[in-house]
Amino acid sequence: MATINTDISQKIDIIIRENNSSVINLTISDSSGSPFNLTGYATTLRVYDSSNVTIFELNNDVGLSSGIGNTVGGSGTLDSTGKISINISTITSSANPGTYKYKFVLSKGITNQTWLYGKFKINEDN
Repeated sequence: MATINTDISQKIDIIIRENNSSVINLTISDSSGSPFNLTGYATTLRVYDSSNVTIFELNNDVGLSSGIGNTVGGSGTLDSTGKISINISTITSSANPGTYKYKFVLSKGITNQTWLYGKFKINEDN
């Protein structure tokens, strides 16, 4: 029996420290290893608890407090470089310490794809 797998997502766990800012820099490549053209894509990083309640959400919507862009610090329009910078501010990281789940989704038009998912742990800042 043949199998068709359209799941491109990767499981990667993220650990941050409470009340500390963090930057996650990614470069997304296509199947040939070339930078993935992110022009026109919307991105969302959603951290949620076991009841599916959102703890915080970051995106690349310029009109909102984004946190995701193509430059260090999470600003700038996504483009053909394949670069994504996720800026987790001290305010965002002030969520209660604990282990949550997250999804990083790229959307364009009617297409939504989860690229990253896993545990999102916030360590206590003693």
